[in-house]
Amino acid sequence: MQDGDFLPNKGLDAGTLSFGEAFLAEIQRAASLADVERLLEAAARELGFRHYAMIHHDDHRAASPGLINMNNYPPDYAAAYFGGLYHRDDPVVHACIAANACFAWCELADLIDLDPRHHRFLERGARHGVVHGLTVPAVVLGERSGSCNFCSPRTPDVAQRHIAAAQIVGSFAFQKARRLVGGRPRRVRTPGLQRRQRECAILAGQGKSNTDIATILGLTPATIKSYIEAACGRYEVHNRTQLVIAAILDGEIGLHEIAPRQYRHLAG
Repeated sequence: MQDGDFLPNKGLDAGTLSFGEAFLAEIQRAASLADVERLLEAAARELGFRHYAMIHHDDHRAASPGLINMNNYPPDYAAAYFGGLYHRDDPVVHACIAANACFAWCELADLIDLDPRHHRFLERGARHGVVHGLTVPAVVLGERSGSCNFCSPRTPDVAQRHIAAAQIVGSFAFQKARRLVGGRPRRVRTPGLQRRQRECAILAGQGKSNTDIATILGLTPATIKSYIEAACGRYEVHNRTQLVIAAILDGEIGLHEIAPRQYRHLAG
């Protein structure tokens, strides 16, 4: 497929439906992950973006069955992002917890509370030219979460003009890739959290202190502390906020188990 295969002309604003129809026809015929990535790359190019990334929010340091990672990020940035597990501090990843459709990166502050580490992350990306993006969340209860991202537009106003087209591409491309890797991707971390660890993580996500959780579960605060520390160890994170985020992104905890008013707190 070459540039222009999706659209009869470059007037994407007037041709989003034609674009979507053509992309859906192509993605349904995709027989391999290589086909999906080829279509994703072509779509990004037609939409006017330099970079794309369709990934599971997980540890990509070692290849694992079921993990999706398609991107053309600058090599130095990609190596640092995946090698350093930067997704754990990525505000775009965190915003996927609070969003149910495509969003522009300029809307991040409306979705989560941006703190200094988020700003440092965005500044790092900007130094590599990874800016002005669109993200389509891919969240399926019981599975690790993911997203499809387009960024670094060739013209400044491209991003928000193409939210609808990005939603079509991102959602159907991720769906196809999931099917090609076997439907429900196998978890990297097995077993998951133990029952008490999971209960503690859920209650922590609801803003409960160790003392509160101990009262609710009929245990001692010291026991609760040990459960949370053990759960943090399973996810290789350092505090309860990172634990809750990691568990949600991994599908261990469902968003329906966390009070909606806590979403901004979790992501921050």
